[in-house]
Amino acid sequence: MAAIRLLAVEPDERYWRTFLLELKGDPRFGDAAWAPDVQQALQMLVSARPSIALVDLTVPDIHLMDLISKLVHFDPPAAIVGIADTIDDGRVSFAVGAGIAACLPKGAPARLIAGTLIEVAGGAAPIHREVAARPQILNRIIADFQRRVRGAPVQRAACPLTKRELGVLAMVADGHANKEIGSALEISERTVKNHMTNILNKLTARDRAHAVRIGMENAWIGNGAPGDADGRAHQPGPASTAAPHQRLAA
Repeated sequence: MAAIRLLAVEPDERYWRTFLLELKGDPRFGDAAWAPDVQQALQMLVSARPSIALVDLTVPDIHLMDLISKLVHFDPPAAIVGIADTIDDGRVSFAVGAGIAACLPKGAPARLIAGTLIEVAGGAAPIHREVAARPQILNRIIADFQRRVRGAPVQRAACPLTKRELGVLAMVADGHANKEIGSALEISERTVKNHMTNILNKLTARDRAHAVRIGMENAWIGNGAPGDADGRAHQPGPASTAAPHQRLAA
């Protein structure tokens, strides 16, 4: 097996540095690159040329599906291992639908995550074990497959949000603060806060990140989803300089 070229997309640099210690000196790992967010990861794909990407799914980003798509269609394709604060049914469903090979809790030991990367590099898809342990997800996947075979459209949950609320949620997913959203949509910051309150109530979401995750998992926001009420495209924020590659093997 060729040495694993790793691209880690992880906002917590301390977590990444600690994880590096587990990989250092292991000949199965070659170059490693780190990006603190999805947008920088997108900019680094050509230079990093990852064979595997370790992606933090805890805080969704509206460009996440773009990154996943580019990794899957990379030449050669890069496998994806997701980490998140918790691995619940929604997270596993999202991972399966996105083609992610494995999904682990962020609090898992670094050695376990490294072992999963090696397993995935060998062609395995540990996400299948998660699906097998969750019958409700397996039933949903089978039902979707059967609908596709019959030529029927895959059913998605109806979106309870207005077009304006979807626009606000999309901009939250893009990392914008309330003041920036208000300026872009030409509404007051108070109005943005009111929209967010309505969004959280309608989605029964715990917080903004949870609301974004619900929106992305149901494809209400993200690639191919509606934009804001004025139809304007969301512009990515300014990029900062990403960390250089590191050679891990001794």
